[in-house]
Amino acid sequence: MKRAKIIILTFMLGTFLLAGCEDILEPAPQGQVALEDLLTTESGMITAVNGVYQPLQGLYEGNMLRITDMASDDGWTWRKETEPDIYIVEQTFNITQNVWSSHYTGITRANTVLANLSGIEEYSSQEMRNALEGQAKFMRAFYYFNMVRLFGGVPLILEEIESREDSEQARASIEQVYAQIKTDIADAITLLPPSYQGGAGMEAGRPTTYAASALKALVHLELEEWNEAAEAASAVIGKGSLLENYADNFNGSQENGPGVLLEVQYGGVTGQTASSQSNGFAPPDFNGAAFILPTDDNLNGQGGSLSSGNSFIQIFEPGDLRKDVIVQTYGLVNFIDPSMPDGSLYYVNKYYNTNDPIGLSTWNFPLIRYAEILLVRAEALNEQGYVPDGEAFSLLNSTRTNAGLSALTAADLPDQAAFRKALREERRKELAFEAKRYYDLNRWGILEETIQEQMDFLGLTFPSSRNISHPITGKQYYLYPIPSIEFVNNANLGEQNPGY
Repeated sequence: MKRAKIIILTFMLGTFLLAGCEDILEPAPQGQVALEDLLTTESGMITAVNGVYQPLQGLYEGNMLRITDMASDDGWTWRKETEPDIYIVEQTFNITQNVWSSHYTGITRANTVLANLSGIEEYSSQEMRNALEGQAKFMRAFYYFNMVRLFGGVPLILEEIESREDSEQARASIEQVYAQIKTDIADAITLLPPSYQGGAGMEAGRPTTYAASALKALVHLELEEWNEAAEAASAVIGKGSLLENYADNFNGSQENGPGVLLEVQYGGVTGQTASSQSNGFAPPDFNGAAFILPTDDNLNGQGGSLSSGNSFIQIFEPGDLRKDVIVQTYGLVNFIDPSMPDGSLYYVNKYYNTNDPIGLSTWNFPLIRYAEILLVRAEALNEQGYVPDGEAFSLLNSTRTNAGLSALTAADLPDQAAFRKALREERRKELAFEAKRYYDLNRWGILEETIQEQMDFLGLTFPSSRNISHPITGKQYYLYPIPSIEFVNNANLGEQNPGY
């Protein structure tokens, strides 16, 4: 091996051996694997594939929500970390640097797996061989899907990095990145099994062919390829179910069950495998950081950041069972506005965990839930053509009635625009604080106008110079900056995103 490859694999091995969870993605201990043998045995390859998932654990306990939910109209922060909230984000912002590097860690690990699969002389089964390849391709597609939505065109690294030159690639176009994402997903759909039966490398929680179809549906939805999005979602519908109790999607009781297609896997109560998300959202009174609070028009713009305007607290209909799961006041003093009564300040309750030690939650974080795929098909069908009381209505109503609300009919939503508005509101409620809302506002081309409504309270102006016209959809589209250190690391990277 070249020296660069040895360095990379040494780092990967150390992380792989830490990255398991109690219930899944944790092969039975088989002793220490020698570095030179790690990628030449099936058990070593399983360990390597486990390492491809590991960056998700750090990403989704804080930073991804900071640059998505905090940057949407759903969340705001009273703390000093206001950059994504008020869109004062510069090239040196440490959060985007972490998000960039973590995603490329996952991508390069997936590339290493794919480059070495053929080096193993014998697999226990062809199903195992296919599953390992399918998982690596699925995760590479997932990571690139996040990256292209946040940064636009990024370096499209598809081979194992054995030298510095291998990593110094120019930015690909947005179209090129999406073409590769679609290729990887198509392969993953073919390679991945419909379910896992247990045993090393076959634990529940790994992506299935249905998870790959779900990801395909999300990609086509992002690009407004309505027919393809509807078809991909159709391949998933009926393969899962809505959980009767909405809270069970998040409280650790139904992990890797019928309500979810992909989760970030957390496990034992240790710093390496647990999440700090519960502590991050919890009130200071509960030893929490409350780093994201739900927007609330009753705050009238107070708090020093984008706390009000088209706010989250006000969107719920009476009787919506999801509200008390998603947000709570806990009856605490309103430290934003002490003149308000106790119990008037809301916190994100969705992930509050009192079962585990403070700051070490073992609950998984959902990345793709079955409910979202129902709403994907509903949206795609409506955009193809409004049908009064058609299938799109049934799909939209499935999540509404599950939340205790009445079904909507064509009398309530008499045209395509009315259905579109209801669908968008339903996505906002059902998928709240799951790192979805920012992406939705951006793909719909309404991010600027939505956030500007909140900025008006503080006399701020949305940085429209940082928008582009999306080359595929033509919609106005905001991009985060490429971290400045990447231009130092890679002289071939190319130009910075506009407005920075």
